[in-house]
Amino acid sequence: MYTVRKNDIVDNTVKIPMRMIQEFGCADGLIGIVQYDSLTRLADRHTTDNGNIYAHGPISYGVPGPKPIREIFEGIPHNLVIKTPKYAYQKEYRIIGSRPVECRLLPDENHPGCKIEKYDHAELDLSSSLADFSRKVSVASLEEARDGLVLDLPHQA
Repeated sequence: MYTVRKNDIVDNTVKIPMRMIQEFGCADGLIGIVQYDSLTRLADRHTTDNGNIYAHGPISYGVPGPKPIREIFEGIPHNLVIKTPKYAYQKEYRIIGSRPVECRLLPDENHPGCKIEKYDHAELDLSSSLADFSRKVSVASLEEARDGLVLDLPHQA
């Protein structure tokens, strides 16, 4: 998910880069808007030993230091929440499920002899509706801005 932080909001509007709209595959469809605090509280309730969520939060962009690198080699999956700085434009928020999904290796048509990992669909059951703190916005209804689209956000009480 693309994360909008408070300092990204100016005059109750936020600019979403066109690159992200295209990469997320929503250029002709809908964008879901979720209130961050409500989502994190809900996800926290499902982040337990027997929950559906292993971890969640915004991705850190940078090169990990010696301690996280050592922990990665020990099996602590910091690599699930750290990406190189070249992907910082994504402003990703990630929810990592705790249940495995099936993976298949398929031939890469563009690179003979290579394989592509193909993962099956995984559904996250949060035992709650997101309807109370989310809404959908048509991409076509957004205003065009330089290199992106502008989304008007409702005033916060």
